[in-house]
Amino acid sequence: MSDTHVNDDQQWFDTADIQQVYDLLTQAGAESIWVKRLVPNNNSKQQIFLANDPSDLSFLPLGVPSYTPAKSQKKKKAGAPVIQIPVPWHWVTPNGEFDAPNAKMCYYPQYPEVRFSGFLQGCKEAPSELLNESKRGHELNRCLFFGPVKGEDGKISHVAGLVVGAPSSASRYVLDMDTFEEGHICPVKYKTDRTVGEISILEEALAKIIGKKITPWRMLNDGQQVRPYIAPNAPGLTLEAELGVGENAIPGPDFDVWELKAIKQPSLERLSNHKVTLFTPQPDLGWTTQHSQAEFVLRYGHVSGTDENGEPNEYYFTSGDINRFGEDKDRAKLNLELVGFNDAKHFDPNGMIALYDKETSELAAGWSYLKLLEHWQRKHNRAAYVPYLKEGKAESTTVEFGPLITLGISTSFGLFLQAFQDGKAVYDPGVKITLKNGKWAPHPRSQFRINLKDISAIYQEVKEVDLRDSDAM
Repeated sequence: MSDTHVNDDQQWFDTADIQQVYDLLTQAGAESIWVKRLVPNNNSKQQIFLANDPSDLSFLPLGVPSYTPAKSQKKKKAGAPVIQIPVPWHWVTPNGEFDAPNAKMCYYPQYPEVRFSGFLQGCKEAPSELLNESKRGHELNRCLFFGPVKGEDGKISHVAGLVVGAPSSASRYVLDMDTFEEGHICPVKYKTDRTVGEISILEEALAKIIGKKITPWRMLNDGQQVRPYIAPNAPGLTLEAELGVGENAIPGPDFDVWELKAIKQPSLERLSNHKVTLFTPQPDLGWTTQHSQAEFVLRYGHVSGTDENGEPNEYYFTSGDINRFGEDKDRAKLNLELVGFNDAKHFDPNGMIALYDKETSELAAGWSYLKLLEHWQRKHNRAAYVPYLKEGKAESTTVEFGPLITLGISTSFGLFLQAFQDGKAVYDPGVKITLKNGKWAPHPRSQFRINLKDISAIYQEVKEVDLRDSDAM
């Protein structure tokens, strides 16, 4: 393994300006550029703190989380839980682009912290001069720049990154940025209006569409427009389309900062409670993984429809078929348990959300924490809940977005588990099977939800904003 940072006589990493950093990363395909100012304990031995929760890094292509319990040696106790999440990382230098095959994020729920690790191991040309603990790995004001890169299929495939030394003008540029925040990753505002903050960017975008009756439409990732579009998910896709982005994309220069949630309301003058879907993972443990969804509903659901002969032709599996914490419903055949959870910072990575057969105590269905975390880490750490009214029918349908925006800032997986334990986040299934031509046809809806009034349980900060007030944000 060699190091261009050592062999390059010109020490480019100590003379690089922001233009060179921008050119190297954008030529490597980075769609946005982020930076972390490094402090003395950010190195190959002590790792690099990047975030408090994997959802802070949702704009990166994080892999499947894994956990191997630490082994105790002699009288030493086993270490605290560490969940490892691989990340495809390429180091960029003037000599080219080089794969860091062992790069990973280490998630420590007990702090909580996410630290970057393994970034030098196995890489042909890695920035070891600046990151190796025995070299300049304790230097203050080194800067780690990085950005997500899309593959040919349009999806984020890997991360391109580079490091500059404290003497570089690129490092000084970072310290002078309006977006610089000590101890955090920050968006690099290059060739943009540096006086605009991330919230004001969102305000500016939303202010252009509120109060207008809009015919629902959607914009595909390739820019193709579908007008009108009147499916049940039309309001959310219309919100994204009106802000100028394709499906599953996030508007504005703050890439993947805000997740947009369109919230149906009876009135735009005040906010009413509404159930918000957090994610929809399928169980990865238990009896259900060895049987079809129809078999599961027939076993644990209830009859919801019959034919002309009184024979069941429709079954439903809903929250009424589950005993939540402290419940004992006669109809329910399953008991819900949260296994291996103490509090938001202390939980067993091998734990799960479990549904046990009330009669046999068999695990009917379970969601391992690692499986849930894999979904959670793709969530955005900031969410904007935008109310809407829907009127009319068919092609005469219109949606109108209101000014009373709810912002959720800084979430964590531990907070989600705590909210679940407290009964605020819930498993709210609606799986239906219908008999068609002698076969059961499933209509799955496995979802975890939370009421709008309870979202403060999963965020460190919640802001209520009225866009009619120009100074609100």
